[in-house]
Amino acid sequence: MKRVLIVIPSYSKGGGAEKILSNILNNGDFSEYQIDIVEIDRGSKGFERLPKGISVIKNYNNEKYPHLMRLILDQIGKRLPNILRKYLIKKDDYDIEIMFEVMYPDIPFSKRNIKKIYWVHGSIEDFSNTWRRDRFRKYFSDAIKIVAISNKTEKSIVDLYPEQRGKISRIYNGYDFDDILNKSREKMDVNIYENSICSIGRIELKKGSDRTLELIRMLHEKGYKYHMYYIGSGELEETLKLRVEQYNLSEYVHFLGYQVNPYKYLKNMKCLVSMSKQEGFPGVYVEALSLNVPFVSTDVGGAEELSQNGKFGKIIYDDEQAIKEIIGYVKKTQGCDEEVTEFLKELSLEKQIQEFKKLLED
Repeated sequence: MKRVLIVIPSYSKGGGAEKILSNILNNGDFSEYQIDIVEIDRGSKGFERLPKGISVIKNYNNEKYPHLMRLILDQIGKRLPNILRKYLIKKDDYDIEIMFEVMYPDIPFSKRNIKKIYWVHGSIEDFSNTWRRDRFRKYFSDAIKIVAISNKTEKSIVDLYPEQRGKISRIYNGYDFDDILNKSREKMDVNIYENSICSIGRIELKKGSDRTLELIRMLHEKGYKYHMYYIGSGELEETLKLRVEQYNLSEYVHFLGYQVNPYKYLKNMKCLVSMSKQEGFPGVYVEALSLNVPFVSTDVGGAEELSQNGKFGKIIYDDEQAIKEIIGYVKKTQGCDEEVTEFLKELSLEKQIQEFKKLLED
């Protein structure tokens, strides 16, 4: 039985990469492999679902640690990746290692001659002219295969590391659309107002959560009294709650916290809004489209691919354009283009599982 190690930034923060990995492992048959997961940072949301026989065996940092301790551990991990690897992986005897995200802190692959796969979930343009560029050149050189989850992700890798072009495979994230639809039918425990939009994901600067609030403020100044729902939690949440009070928007901006099932709320929205600074292949956009909810997004990761030239979502480059597109969707009587169902067939979970198995077998 081949032993597989999967390293991921976290399996307990409710992020997109965690959900993608959970869907693969829970819906595929991997009984011929012994799979272990190591996470860099232990979150407070609890682990994503895992099938019997697969477990998270180790973590490094932890959200429950005191703030100063977390900062110190973070710096140690960033500066001493080889030491971090030795701490996380006591027995270096795996046949396959998969780095399931570009991590920070990060760890190198085993020095042994085994199958090494680097799965890149986000564009890496920001590596340019940084020390990380040289570090990841080594990691990508060690890998036998590099997985990119979107055209933009692939381009960002090739732009920085053109010598790695031949190693890159594009594997789109897969989604269980029947499960999303079934969960969207569950009873809601909060009231969703008629003209409502939402943001789903961690509430933090990287996700542009503060900029999303500014859009709501500007919409209200223009007389558009829309409701905004933040579905998620994060380090910026308390700051934004205070800002909502300062803007006198408490009646219109709602914080629902992290939700295991966001779909029952999402299906009632006029559109999904994301002002994120960096994404890979934004899974929440796909989930929204499957419920006939279009999106308004910055030009990050796979957003342009998913928009299909504006048929399913709008790519924006400034706040005024974002406001215009949001108003357009709120006033529209139906959701995204009817062609979306056919388009989403390319993003099925079954297809991704097949590709994942092929990586392990080749």
